[in-house]
Amino acid sequence: MKLSSQIEVYLPDTRGVTISRYGRGNLKIGPNVFTYSKVAEESCPGSTPWCRENCYAKRIRAPVSTLYMENTDAGAQVPDLPEGSKLVRIHVSGDFDSPQYVQRWIEIVIQNPSVTFWAYTRSWRIAELLPHLERLRELPNVQLFASMDESTIDEPPHDWRCAWIEGDLRADGLICPEERRKVENCEACGHCFKPKTQDVIFLKH
Repeated sequence: MKLSSQIEVYLPDTRGVTISRYGRGNLKIGPNVFTYSKVAEESCPGSTPWCRENCYAKRIRAPVSTLYMENTDAGAQVPDLPEGSKLVRIHVSGDFDSPQYVQRWIEIVIQNPSVTFWAYTRSWRIAELLPHLERLRELPNVQLFASMDESTIDEPPHDWRCAWIEGDLRADGLICPEERRKVENCEACGHCFKPKTQDVIFLKH
């Protein structure tokens, strides 16, 4: 299997053009996956000491980070999905940070029953947000993971799938096939956005 070393992005002439607040595709997730992200840590109420220290999303720079800031500033005003969406990864960067924001995603998911959504979140640790995340997780076209790391002392509800970081002695699940170069990308793998019971383990990066 030949893996490309980079993706070339063409930025449009912005005169008369609206730039989407959604992203589309990268080497890890695949070319046909839409994404919606916010500023890391600023929008992460359930963050842990480990994730604040190791967060890869903090390394993301403009122009991508500029869109993340726009999404963060917009709060719960998440735009409708781009036309043709089939797979949506919620939060390459950032997290669920208010009940109103989670409710907006519930609305979007219900309005798009043929679209598959998935996300990893530490916001389950926030008592105010957990009931709303439970409602989001109950929708049939959503897979929601409780993100865990070595500094996470509390435990998510027992029936949640978990996303672990390698080295955590509690971790039990499938090591991410994309990170082991067993598949080309998340889109080709499908483990995280298909309804399975097995957790996932990510390599440190």
